[in-house]
Amino acid sequence: MGVQAFAGSWRTALAVSAALTVAVGTQAAEFTPEEVTVAPAITAKNRVYVMDIAINHIADGKLHVVDGDSLGYLGVIGTGFIGQVIQSRDRKDLYVATGYLSRGQRGERADIVEVWDADTLQFKYEIPISDKRAMALNYEGLLALSANGRWLYVQNSTPATSVTVVDMQNRKMVGEIAMPGCWAIYPVQSNPNRFASLCGDGTIATVTLDDSGNLASRANSQKMFDADADAWFMQGEQDGDLYYFVSFKGNLAAVNVAGDTARVEGTWPLVRGADTKKNWRPGGYQVLAIANGRIYVPMHTGGTEGSHKNPANEIWAIDLASKKRVARLPGHNAVALEASSDGSKLYAVDVHKMELVVFDRLASKPRVRATQVGDIALQLGAN
Repeated sequence: MGVQAFAGSWRTALAVSAALTVAVGTQAAEFTPEEVTVAPAITAKNRVYVMDIAINHIADGKLHVVDGDSLGYLGVIGTGFIGQVIQSRDRKDLYVATGYLSRGQRGERADIVEVWDADTLQFKYEIPISDKRAMALNYEGLLALSANGRWLYVQNSTPATSVTVVDMQNRKMVGEIAMPGCWAIYPVQSNPNRFASLCGDGTIATVTLDDSGNLASRANSQKMFDADADAWFMQGEQDGDLYYFVSFKGNLAAVNVAGDTARVEGTWPLVRGADTKKNWRPGGYQVLAIANGRIYVPMHTGGTEGSHKNPANEIWAIDLASKKRVARLPGHNAVALEASSDGSKLYAVDVHKMELVVFDRLASKPRVRATQVGDIALQLGAN
């Protein structure tokens, strides 16, 4: 390189450097750093809990907290490896049954129940539990709480099925109930020491505990459904001692679990008349929500064997007194439904857009709003 060429390159580099210095200095002068603050507590009346299994990085699950009125994002709790979440009976705490490996993807396994403050989202304490905890997608019934809030039930699978019983008053695991062939947990409202479970042979098992949390009795009902001909979704939507179950082919059943054995109090089809030609069926992961005497079901057309997880084309509202459909809401690709505690709103997960959808003023033409939240959300909770 000649002297003139070198001098020209040097002057060009110096000019560029000077220009960058001026530009960076200007940006630095204009940049105002964001002030990070911590809210003392969440005050939102209607909160939605979006359980995000984060399947692409499954050891890093999340519980997103969203304001059900403004759709503002309120906070997040880490839920570990396929954590299941439930609220305490007084809504003051959040219980997370989860697990961790000491080396992230390997190492010693530790399964625990974490207790978090629902208003501040601050960790409070943890309770060690059995490492038999079922590592399954987020479904209602895999973590359940007794009517008085004392017993926390955790679904186990090794793959043999059982239920871990945790005493939340004394903060310790107290036992394990073998539940061969049965899955999911349905606490009894009128008896805090009793829960039911669906069994693969079409019966429902009823378990009664003693005051120490150990097995006192267990009995199975008569056969209630045919798992081959028309299986039931595992979600049971509770209304006192009644649980509503819906089948893959769209038949709704009301089951009373109060007694020593469960009994069906009534069944009826959701699809009638001309709608049968389009073969409407329920689909999704959290397929029932109850509000103001109505039960809401995500429905899709062209139902076939294996379509029971298809997202909704419509959401149907069924009046529980008359057993008739009273409204058809837009489906928004819903795979999970939940109602606000005051019954004024219906929440849904749009699985295609991964949005939280809010239906206000539950009528034939509700106001609909949405916000994107989470990676893979399949279950909702609401305070």
